Amino acid sequence: MHNARQRTAIASAFILAATAAHAHAKLVKATPAVGGTVATANEIRLTFSEGVEPRFSRISLTAADGSTVPLGAAKVEGGDPTVFVAPIAKPLPPGAYTVHWSAVLTDTHHTQGDFQFTVKP
Repeated sequence: MHNARQRTAIASAFILAATAAHAHAKLVKATPAVGGTVATANEIRLTFSEGVEPRFSRISLTAADGSTVPLGAAKVEGGDPTVFVAPIAKPLPPGAYTVHWSAVLTDTHHTQGDFQFTVKP
């Protein structure tokens, strides 16, 4: 028979395993940084905690006036499917920008968000 301490340890292990199994992937890093200020930016680079399905994922960029900034085709980085990159087509003038992203990750979870960064004068 298991004593109370063993039963508690076993129950805790099952709870932790279940929690880990239901955790969803998330954005862990962005370049330019969330809320950051940069001298220039030539790409939007998003790093997720799991691989990205590029066919179902998007990155867009808008300027402070709401106009859409042209981006090249977004793709996962060669050897690292957790990194999703979109080149910025033209140099960005100084100002505030908002990155909008939507990603389907390899765990089939859909996640989305946005953040701002600033290009300094």
